[in-house]
Amino acid sequence: MKNMPEKFRRALAEKEYLATPGVATPMDAMVLEKAGFDFVYMSGYATSLTVFGWPDVGLLTETEMVTNARNISRAVNVPVIADADTGFGNAINMIRTIEDYEAAGTAGIHIEDQVSPKRCGHLAGKNIIPLEEAVGKVKAALSAKQNRDFVIIARTDAVAAVGGGIEEAIKRGKAYAQAGADMVFCEFPSSDVEMPRKFAAEVRKVYPNLPLFFNYSSSLDWSDSKLTFSDLAAMGYKVIIVSMACLRVSLQAVWDYAQDMIKRKDQTGKDFERKLKGHPTYNFHQFAGLAKIKEKEALFLPGEEIRKKYEGSVGF
Repeated sequence: MKNMPEKFRRALAEKEYLATPGVATPMDAMVLEKAGFDFVYMSGYATSLTVFGWPDVGLLTETEMVTNARNISRAVNVPVIADADTGFGNAINMIRTIEDYEAAGTAGIHIEDQVSPKRCGHLAGKNIIPLEEAVGKVKAALSAKQNRDFVIIARTDAVAAVGGGIEEAIKRGKAYAQAGADMVFCEFPSSDVEMPRKFAAEVRKVYPNLPLFFNYSSSLDWSDSKLTFSDLAAMGYKVIIVSMACLRVSLQAVWDYAQDMIKRKDQTGKDFERKLKGHPTYNFHQFAGLAKIKEKEALFLPGEEIRKKYEGSVGF
């Protein structure tokens, strides 16, 4: 097995920045790998809604999140960075969380300083734990990793939390960096450019080499923003996610297909097949790797069994 944490750090060192859409499934991750992305990000909200049909309000367990991270990591040969919520408890729970995510094959995780049960950083009703407790959880996370390259990203939701604000977020960003976090992530509640600019400037004034993590979320109103990925990288945000991208693209596509099929019946599927011809995903058996399964069958199953299995049968 390749050292995915080391692979992630190497890519980060070699490029101006790393950017990727958020995913919820191994299939999404496979698409991104084949498309050429350097890493995959497992979104907590996307996992919650796609796998369980719930909003991201802290309903998923550690086991459920780790299982999804393991399935995604197994499906691709690029590093996976995963949402690990609050570490699913206190500092002691955090230790188990790091052990499990690392064993699942991820290259790193981000943990946040919300009170549990947490909720998506873009939702109202967030509360944050005391700074001292949050720092302890970061230190616990760092103590638990076995691979020194495994990436611990410390996130603060202080900007939009009760009793928080940008100054509190800056204070926490510096504290998490001082505690040894590999990267710091501040969740911003809107597409306002000045807050991320101020956060980066203040934190990197003290920790100039600290890479920052940025969520250019498709659930916020970035459509009219002139802020580019390169602009963010120049501020110090070296890893950029569009956390809800695959979820929202898929949601829209399935909705539109369903509405069209209600209206046009079989014609919807026929038109879709015609449009899809020549697309990289047209032959989804090939995309899924069925050819490799056949190769392994030929290597390990008796020849007579292979002959009976495929002779005269119809299909890919």
